Amino acid sequence: MSKIAQHNTRIEALPTQLHPPEESTKAAEAPADEVQSEAPEPVSVNSTAEADPEVKVTVNGRVGNASGATLANIHIGLENKGFDGEEIARSSVVSDRHGSFSLQLVPSRQYLLSIQAQGDYAGYRLEAFTDSSAEPLRNIILERLELVDVDGMILDTSRAPVADFELRLRHLTLDFPDREIRSDSSGYFSIKRFPAGEWRIASDKSDYYRIKGLKIPPGEYRNLTLIIDRGNYYLSGWVSDSNGTPLPGVFITLKSAFATDDYHSFSYRSVESDDNGAFEFADLGGHPVTLGVYRPGFRTLVRKHNFASYSDNINIVVNRE
Repeated sequence: MSKIAQHNTRIEALPTQLHPPEESTKAAEAPADEVQSEAPEPVSVNSTAEADPEVKVTVNGRVGNASGATLANIHIGLENKGFDGEEIARSSVVSDRHGSFSLQLVPSRQYLLSIQAQGDYAGYRLEAFTDSSAEPLRNIILERLELVDVDGMILDTSRAPVADFELRLRHLTLDFPDREIRSDSSGYFSIKRFPAGEWRIASDKSDYYRIKGLKIPPGEYRNLTLIIDRGNYYLSGWVSDSNGTPLPGVFITLKSAFATDDYHSFSYRSVESDDNGAFEFADLGGHPVTLGVYRPGFRTLVRKHNFASYSDNINIVVNRE
């Protein structure tokens, strides 16, 4: 037995070759002293639904890798979707030391099976299958991942470090859990053992930032410089109608984008004008921005703005519909 990786969830790769689970009749015919006394470990099942009185059928499967070794301790999720797509129940099983698992399916329903990425292996999904179309479950092959380490700095547009800033790292082609990036007091961050490939990095907050287009090749250490549209620029102003009357409750968005040699950076912010029609945006990077102005009963306005100073003040006039 060889351990694949040391993680919170232990995954074991056993040299047992994949074969249909029911092909075991020869062992039953062998003399008693030649029969393997080791029986498969029981498969654990946890269900969020009450016991279903409908007749169920058992579907067996195995999980392995491309080398033919079976994988133990793989957590497998099953959702009972029904033919109308509504979720009826959820359950989960864990593959035993032989990589085997069993599912109890109601023939008149359809299911979604999912395996989240675990250890060094990618995830797996099989959607909208029934007991009669569950042949792929007999031998599920998980893809071995190429994991890389990266570190770097988060900087604003003036190349000053951005401290204590949170971003979320997502792989764009693999089913792999997102990872949090957080810069320290000097703007530095580090990510260990994340799959190589194409990444997207984005924030979760109302001031939204996105970096897309990063491609990290396998087996390569990278030091990244992530530049976000933040800086010392300030934009303020007020919104009025064509008669000069200030308009409160106007929704104003601000978008900016720029490209580096490695990726595209995008940012989005939004505010609402106050009782005097006033608004402001702070900590901007100084790149040209696109303003969008929205209020029921008025025509939507979209306009460009190029900064003339570190602190611009503008008046936006919108017309009634």
